[in-house]
Amino acid sequence: MLAALAPDPRNEAHEADLPVGTAGYAPAPEAVESLATLHDLETMTGVVDAHQLIGWHVDFHVKVGGVQDATSFWIGRNDNRVFVVAMTPVQPGQPVRITGTIEGRNRDVYIRADSVTPE
Repeated sequence: MLAALAPDPRNEAHEADLPVGTAGYAPAPEAVESLATLHDLETMTGVVDAHQLIGWHVDFHVKVGGVQDATSFWIGRNDNRVFVVAMTPVQPGQPVRITGTIEGRNRDVYIRADSVTPE
């Protein structure tokens, strides 16, 4: 009988606003700091070390510079080119909208496109 009168530890003040689901109580996840979205290719190509942008999201309206193969192409000009890995076939000179994430492998930094939409 006394056990029924003992306070339930889940009902303490700091846990009062936690979500309740079928599995019981769970602490709310910590707020994650979201990274910025780049909208200008020159911002990416103009940094001294593009590795500092790994994980950032991109939303670019650009022309395709050159096509590497069926799943990758270049954007930008001359020494300021950026490699894009995508599953969408494109043509050189074609205007496109690219959304995706900046990733890196070894010394190379590239964009893994979530979507490539012809404009």
